[in-house]
Formats: sequence, structure tokens, C-alpha cells
Amino acid sequence: MEIDGFQQLDLEKSVPSKKTTPKRIIHFVDGDIMEEYSTEEEEEEEKEEQSTNATLDPSKLSWGPYLRFWAGRIASTSFSTCEFLGGRFAVFFGLTQPKYQYVLNEYYRIQNKKSDNESERNGSKSQAAEVPNEKCHLEAGDREYGTIQQDTAEAISQ
Repeated sequence: MEIDGFQQLDLEKSVPSKKTTPKRIIHFVDGDIMEEYSTEEEEEEEKEEQSTNATLDPSKLSWGPYLRFWAGRIASTSFSTCEFLGGRFAVFFGLTQPKYQYVLNEYYRIQNKKSDNESERNGSKSQAAEVPNEKCHLEAGDREYGTIQQDTAEAISQ
């Protein structure tokens, strides 16, 4: 009988007391199946959500908590609605675009035009500047780039 009792205890330990069901089952194209189980933390969070939902039954509250419950619900719903509509109206009325972007574009266009006029007067071989802060780009193969002309060197020595 002791053997049967030992086997019975062994069977009780091997059989899990709580059968776990997978949270979701993923089927792959090659035929593999992966089962995803929830963790203890997720289960605790679900229990807390269920307990908070169960305790906030407005029909069972007294007048003070009942009014506070509905005031909070109305306030949160109103805030969410205003936030949503505010974003939609901002897009509709064009409030999401920069206010003075046209002035900045005009300024950069005038700066580029001035730098082009200056380069034409000087007769230099400059390229059009694409970056608004840079006036011109010098060619690396130009004779004047990085060297002093002989005429200016003679004028400096005298």
C-alpha cells in the first residue's frame, strides 16, 4: 500500500494543478506552431483591471462617490473630445504650418540673388549656392584657389 500511496503522491505532483492555456498560437508557413503563454505580471494586471472595473459599478455607489465618478468620466471624455477636435481644426485652418515661412523663403531668395549679382560683377567662376548660408563655392581646380598671384606678391614686397 505504501507503494500505491507513493505512486499517487508522485502522480499528484506531476499533474499541474492549474492547466495553462496559451495566450495565442502562432502558425508559421513551414508548419511550425508556437504557443505564447501569458506571464504572471500580465495575469496580475488583468486581475487588477477586473477588480477596478468590478468596484466602480456606479449603480452600487452612494451619492457622493456616484457624482464624483460621473464628473470624472464627463471631464475625461470632454478633454479627449476637445483634444481630438482641436487637432482636426488646427489642420483644417492651417495652424500646423509655420506662420512666417513665406518671409524666410523670400529672404533666402533675395540673398541668393544678391550673391549671384556680386559674383557676376566680380567675374569669378562661382556656382549657385544651394545652402542659404553659403554665398558661393570656389572650384578646386582654379588657379587663384589657395595661391597668391605673382603680381600681388610683387606689390606686397615693394
